[in-house]
Amino acid sequence: MSKKKSTPTKKAAPAKSGGKGKPAAKKPVNKAPAKPAPKKAAAKPVKKPAPKPVKKASKPIKKAAPVKTPAKPVKKAAPAKTPAKPAAKPATKAPAKSAPKPASAPVKAAPAKSASPPIKAPSPAKAPATKSAPAPAAKASAMPVAAATPVEVPAPVVVPAPAPKPALPAKSTIKVPPPGPTKSGALFYDSHMHTPLCKHAWGEPEEYAQQAIKAGLKGIIFTCHAPMPNGFWPTVRMSESEFEIYVSIVQRAAEAYKNKIHVCLGIESEWFPGHEDYIRTLHEKAEFDYVLGAVHWQAKEYLAKFESGTIENFRRIYFDNLAKSAESGLYDCLAHPDLVKNYHPDSWCFAIIKNTVSTCLDRIAATGVAMELNTSGLNKSYSEMNPGNEMLRMMAERKIPIVIGSDAHRAQRVGEHFTTALNNLIEAGYEEVSYFQKRQRIDLKISDVLASLKKAADHNA
Repeated sequence: MSKKKSTPTKKAAPAKSGGKGKPAAKKPVNKAPAKPAPKKAAAKPVKKPAPKPVKKASKPIKKAAPVKTPAKPVKKAAPAKTPAKPAAKPATKAPAKSAPKPASAPVKAAPAKSASPPIKAPSPAKAPATKSAPAPAAKASAMPVAAATPVEVPAPVVVPAPAPKPALPAKSTIKVPPPGPTKSGALFYDSHMHTPLCKHAWGEPEEYAQQAIKAGLKGIIFTCHAPMPNGFWPTVRMSESEFEIYVSIVQRAAEAYKNKIHVCLGIESEWFPGHEDYIRTLHEKAEFDYVLGAVHWQAKEYLAKFESGTIENFRRIYFDNLAKSAESGLYDCLAHPDLVKNYHPDSWCFAIIKNTVSTCLDRIAATGVAMELNTSGLNKSYSEMNPGNEMLRMMAERKIPIVIGSDAHRAQRVGEHFTTALNNLIEAGYEEVSYFQKRQRIDLKISDVLASLKKAADHNA
């Protein structure tokens, strides 16, 4: 297709006939088909291309065809005659109907005007650049394609701009004005907790809501482990048939505590290569306030696929997968981002993989996806929040938004260690902390959140 379209632009040789028409003052065009005449006239049509010469040039083209025995002008005379009959389509109204008419022969001239197919835009952009001489000459001829191309030069320049890569994290980068505190002074949310449906948590959602009030929180977001297909690690998550039950019990708690605390629906959604379509469809099954992405190295499927080589190599693969989960565009935030330090915790040494972590954080920062400070790390085999303070500082340097979650599997752990977590954020260089509503990020000043926790807890005591 590209070859056929390039030939009409090259065979803008009708420019010669059109050029003959201009120097010969319109009528002598028939008598001046000599080859030296177009060379001198070639420059004039470029500077003084006017729709007027085009109308009169279309008539001499018919006579120019027999004068020029070469096959090239003859082929150009044919398209010249066809536009001459409808007159209004290519010749008289070249700028107006250049887009619809050229669609048959020079298909790529149309994308220059319509930015919808950016893939085809580069080819017409190159055509006028490399063959700038015939392009302006074609203005005087019956072919308006070359004439339209220089006119639309800005269009091909703009098309490549959006072509590179659309911004993936449109949702996560939207900043919503924070709502004011409640009467008790509560301002912040615990954005990570579970229900008994995950098979390793205890307590009904209402119990979690009651504990959140005591902790001085404005709201809680349930993020139970999402179902996965083909029996993927089924012992730690709800089944597909239980998904509707999960939604209903969260709604039940929200209704029961409507005037006391804001109970929201979220999901902790597994990331595993090859399951992206399933996960994307799952996220559309309910109106989630928050989608938390997670890479769990403990899954037998994950170990079978990635556990090879040294311990350090396994950890490097984990961080690479963490970055890939952010780049998938499926999640608002990434849960417990250095969870892999609990893989052979006795050998954990952050300095060994710091360069790998740095590269992955650069990739995550580019997506705009937030990351979690998970306070439950203090209860794991490697007793430290996820992430640790050194990685937290690296995240702050890259201005990666931060969300705090208790990862509570028991009601009494809702809001646990939040004051310590907020102070860790300040030491790392953070000034704001976030939570999500309707998949949009809300940022709060850490100083305001610290003050609200104490005030609300004292009020509710």
